[in-house]
Parts: sequence; structure tokens; C-alpha cells
Amino acid sequence: MSVLRRKKKNIPKIKGILQILQKGVRNCGCLFLFCLIACKSSDREVAQKIAAAKLLIKSGDIIVRNGRDGVSRVARSFNRRDKTYSHCGILQVENDSVFVYHAIGGGYNRSQALLREPIEKFCLPKEADKFAVFRYPLNDEQVNALTTVVKKHYAHKLLFDWYFNFDTDDRMYCSEFVFKCMNGVLNNELQGFLPQEQDPVYVSIDDLYLNDMAILIFEAQF
Repeated sequence: MSVLRRKKKNIPKIKGILQILQKGVRNCGCLFLFCLIACKSSDREVAQKIAAAKLLIKSGDIIVRNGRDGVSRVARSFNRRDKTYSHCGILQVENDSVFVYHAIGGGYNRSQALLREPIEKFCLPKEADKFAVFRYPLNDEQVNALTTVVKKHYAHKLLFDWYFNFDTDDRMYCSEFVFKCMNGVLNNELQGFLPQEQDPVYVSIDDLYLNDMAILIFEAQF
């Protein structure tokens, strides 16, 4: 009888412990659900911003983004005036999709060849925290010429230039690729935006949009 009594006395304690555990599980579940909703909301917000940009983008626009890693911090440090962005590419509208053609090397791109990626991948939040789209005043003929040269470089698998040598054209780094493609169809009008007295000559990311010809079309931060 005494054993039974002890067991009965322990029942409220056991129930109390179970209630605490159940409450904890519910709270954890709510916390997990909250985090899941927050993540989905964040992803949805990013998708909405990219979708909004796509409505405005035209072939020949340029895109810049800011990466989250150490390499991006170093890349930003080479900008002459604005340290906001670390990478760039040229946009092409192909059917219902928007692609970014961009030169990148290292672990990001084992082939080291010019990449063609959907804008959604180029602007992945895990890799970038902001992006912007700029436009140069290109007529239809110039847009077609730009598309031709961009796709020619892609077909020939233009390699990334680890020496950052502006005087060579067989390999290019990201801002050099954008600058030379755009400058070619604009009859060298962009050449004057580069500091010619600086040695060596190089193109920084902000050179591409901090000039009189580049117009901001869209900007977003994640």
C-alpha cells in the first residue's frame, strides 16, 4: 500500500514535468515555425525585388552587386569613389528570362570561363546583399552589337584575367569585360572616364556607373 501511495504522490509531479516538456516542445515548434515563415518571407521579398527589376531591364543594361565575403571586401577596396559594389555583369533578355554575363574566377567558377547565369542566381541573398541596374543610352543598333560581342565572348569561353591586365583582351576581369564591351559599341566614349595618368590603368566597378552616361534603373537591398 505504501508503494502505491508513493506512486500516486509522484503522478502530479510526472504530469507537471510532462506539461513543461509539452509546453517547451510547443514553444520550440512555434519558434521553428516563426523562423521558417521569416525565411520564406525573406526569400519572397527577394524574389519580388528581382521580379520588379526584371520588368524594367532591357538587353544591354549592366548590373552590379555587393558580395558578402572577404573577396568582395577586397574588390570593393579598389573602387575609386564608391565602395558599395564588388562585382558586375551585362544583362541580356532572352525569351522570358534575364541572364547575366559576367567574368569571375577562383572557387566561384572552376572553369574560369565567362559565365551566363539567371539574374535570380546572380543575386542570391546568401552571396549578395544588394544589387543595382544601370543603363547607357544605346540605340537598337548598339544594343544588337553589344549582344553580338557578349555572346561571342561567351561562345569563345573568355577566361578570367588573374593579372588584371587592361592591355590584353584574351582574358578579362569583371569590370574590364563590361567596360570594353560597352566602350566598343559606344565608339570609345567611355575611355575618357578612366584616369589615364594612373599606372597601371584599370577599370573599377564604380567607373561603370559614376559617369555622365550611366542612368540608375533599379536598386535593391536584401
